Amino acid sequence: MPTNTTGHLREKNGKWHCVLNLYDENGKRCQKSHSTGLPIKGNKKKAEKILNAMCLEYDSRNLNYYSTILFSDYLKKWLNSIKQEVRPNTYRTYKGNMENHIIPYFENKKLMLQDIKPFHLSEYYKSKEDTISNTTIRHHHQNISKALADAVEKGLITINPASSAKVPKNKHPFKAEFLNREELSLLIAELQDSPILLPVYLATIYGFRRSEVLGIKWHNVDFVNNTIWIKETLQQSTKAINEEYGKEGNSYTDDPKSDSSNRTMPMTERVREVLLAQKQRQEENRNLLGKVYYLSDYVCTFDNGVGIKPNYLSKNFHKAIQKLNLPQIRFHDLRHSVASDLFAKGKSGVQVAEWLGHSSPATTYKYYAHIDPTSKREVATMLEGY
Repeated sequence: MPTNTTGHLREKNGKWHCVLNLYDENGKRCQKSHSTGLPIKGNKKKAEKILNAMCLEYDSRNLNYYSTILFSDYLKKWLNSIKQEVRPNTYRTYKGNMENHIIPYFENKKLMLQDIKPFHLSEYYKSKEDTISNTTIRHHHQNISKALADAVEKGLITINPASSAKVPKNKHPFKAEFLNREELSLLIAELQDSPILLPVYLATIYGFRRSEVLGIKWHNVDFVNNTIWIKETLQQSTKAINEEYGKEGNSYTDDPKSDSSNRTMPMTERVREVLLAQKQRQEENRNLLGKVYYLSDYVCTFDNGVGIKPNYLSKNFHKAIQKLNLPQIRFHDLRHSVASDLFAKGKSGVQVAEWLGHSSPATTYKYYAHIDPTSKREVATMLEGY
C-alpha cells in the first residue's frame, strides 16, 4: 500500500476530472473520481493544481484507502453489529430510527460512507423538521454520530462528520412536571388498597425509575445494615424485542441504566417498617395460597406472588392521577418531585445527583436547574444589606 496518494486527470463530459488512486479497507486498489468543474480548454494547469491539492488532502488525513461501502449499507451493518452491545429497548429505538427514517433517506442519496460531509447530515435534519420534533431529530443525530464514531474507530473514516453538522435546537427546553408533598400524600392515601402502593411510595422517597423499583429483590434488601441495593432492573418487553432476542414473556431483567444508577440507598425507619410489612404479607399469602402462590424474590408483587409488570404500574398510576385530578404526570416524574423536594430543603446538586443515580450533577442541573431555589435565596440574602 503506497505512502503517498497519486492520481491523474481525465476528460469527461467536457470537464476535467481528478482520478485518485486509492485502496479499499482490504488493500484492494480502487479509484475515486472528483469533478473539478473546469472546462477542458485552457484549464489543464488549474486542474493539475486541484489534483495535487486533493492528493495532499488525502495524505494529510491519512486517507490512503477508500471505503467502497454505501453509507446506508454501512448503517445496516452497524445496526446489526451493536445488537448485543446495547440494551434491548435501546436497540429497538436505534432500529426504529434507522430503518424508518435514516437508512431510507440515505439509500436514495446513494452516498458513499467516505463521502459523507456535515452538510449531508444537516440537510437530512432539515428534511425532517416538518414531520418529527426537534427532540426526535436530535436523537437521530445521536444515533448517526455514534455510528460514524464507530466507523472512525474501525479506520473506515478519519473524521466524524456528525461533529460539525447543524442540529436544530430544542424550541422548548425540558421542564420537569412534579407533585408537591401535599399532592404526594393525597396520592399515597388513594393507593392504600392498590398493588402499586409500595412501588409508588418507594419512588416518592428515592426517586426510583420504574424499572429500578420493580426490579428490587429481597436478596438486595439488607435489614442488618438498612440498605437497598439497586442492582437489577425490570424492563417492559415487546413482541419485537422477544422475536429479536429470543426472549419470552412481557418483561425481562437487565442491569441498571449506568454505573451511577447501580447504587446502594439507605433505608429510612419508615421504609424499613413498610418493607418488613411487605415481607410478612408475602409470607402470609404464600401459606394461605400454597401451591398456587408464585414464588419469586421480587419485593413489589401482587397478593399471589406474581411480580408487578412495568406497564401495569404506569397504567394504574395514571388512573389514580386522573381520579384525584392532580397534574397529569408520568410515574417517571416522581423523580422530579423528589428532586424538587431535595432542592427545596437546601440540598446541593451533587447530593441530588447521587440520590437519583445521575452520572453527574450536570445531568441534574440540565433537568432541574429551574426548580433549584437555593442559589436565588443565597443572592437574595446577600442583597438584603443593600
